[in-house]
Amino acid sequence: MRTLRNLFTVFATMAISTAITPLVHAQEGDPHGGPLEVRQHGYQHGYRDGFERGVQARSQNGSSDFHTPDFDRADRGFDLYMGEREQFREGYRKGYTDGYQDGYNGNRGRFAEVYGGRDREFDSDRDRQSDRRDAVYADRKWNYHDVASDIGYRDGIAAGSKDARTGHSYRPEEHDSWKDGDHGYSGSYGSKNEYKHVYRSAYIAGYSDGFGRR
Repeated sequence: MRTLRNLFTVFATMAISTAITPLVHAQEGDPHGGPLEVRQHGYQHGYRDGFERGVQARSQNGSSDFHTPDFDRADRGFDLYMGEREQFREGYRKGYTDGYQDGYNGNRGRFAEVYGGRDREFDSDRDRQSDRRDAVYADRKWNYHDVASDIGYRDGIAAGSKDARTGHSYRPEEHDSWKDGDHGYSGSYGSKNEYKHVYRSAYIAGYSDGFGRR
């Protein structure tokens, strides 16, 4: 009987571990580069889209129902180099659900969990050590647009959250990281100006979300 009970405990532990793996991976990732596992990448894409739609719905007195066309398709931002489409869609829908609910309810507390930004003292203007880690994207031949938007959004969230927390005014374009616009860039991505354009747009969006303006 004890053996059966022990086996049950092992299987239950495995099931719980499997259920929380996506969120744990999101928390453990480097704060300035996205996950390379396609389901996690889908989750983060979905969370970003869902959060924005949730904020819009709330501002327009819309519905709290997250079942939008983007949720149904669940492949916005997907590309073949990422991996299996269905895994991306699975992560996207979970992320979209969480993001929409957070945006609609005005909850910004989950950003640190989703995007790994647990270091409250991180300063994207001076801490560029993550560039070496970000090179893994280039090694795997990821699309520059996705890399720039991921890293730009993360850096923006970190800067916006810190500015809001320390009482600074809304000032995304005054940060060196926005001015440089090349965090994570590799020569294999092609045009540096194009990379900067995508990075800066994503940085503004992340900063606004982190600061609480959107």
